[in-house]
Amino acid sequence: NFNKNNIIMARLSSVIAICLAAGASAFSPATQGPKSTSLNAKPVNKEIGVQAPVGFFDPLGFINNGPYGSPEDNFQHYRAVEVKHGRIAMAATVGMLVQQTTRFEGYLAPSENLKFEDVPNGLAALDSVPLAGWCQMAVVIGLHEVFIKQREGKAPGDFGTGYFGFTMDDQSSKQISSLSAEVSNGRLAMLGILGMFASEIVHNGEVLSETKIFG
Repeated sequence: NFNKNNIIMARLSSVIAICLAAGASAFSPATQGPKSTSLNAKPVNKEIGVQAPVGFFDPLGFINNGPYGSPEDNFQHYRAVEVKHGRIAMAATVGMLVQQTTRFEGYLAPSENLKFEDVPNGLAALDSVPLAGWCQMAVVIGLHEVFIKQREGKAPGDFGTGYFGFTMDDQSSKQISSLSAEVSNGRLAMLGILGMFASEIVHNGEVLSETKIFG
């Protein structure tokens, strides 16, 4: 079991490295000078996401000492990254729950006679998905980073695609409430998906073992 856990952790580290490499542009210093926007008018310690009981939390001083310009510019960048990672974590968390009971029909890799139902949930999927599949995912992530860009002057995470087809006026009470909920849920999901992975390793590969209490 110890060796198996080491193998799982090594493969998980490899996948994380691929994702980080594909999303590295999110952490690259901006090539253009800082641009003033209406969003920068609000102090960063009063921005969306500054919530009780923690309040404004930046113990390492990234906002004041970051490489992206003024504290406002640093905040805009880091918030955009936080929102993006939160969205990915929310999708991953829901995916783990759905895959526990549901699978797509058909073949994931027809050339290898591999069906979707043959792919286990959780980290064990790292052994099942062919290398070509991981390469395709890395390419899609890279293309997204290159072609889907943040809209200038808009709230971090605004790529011009709306909110599931709906549009909201900038800085309206409904938008502020929705963005605040998104940031909070994204933070919880980032902790949640990491907790699911940790639980799977601790329980020797058993996915979502805690759900047994629900019958």
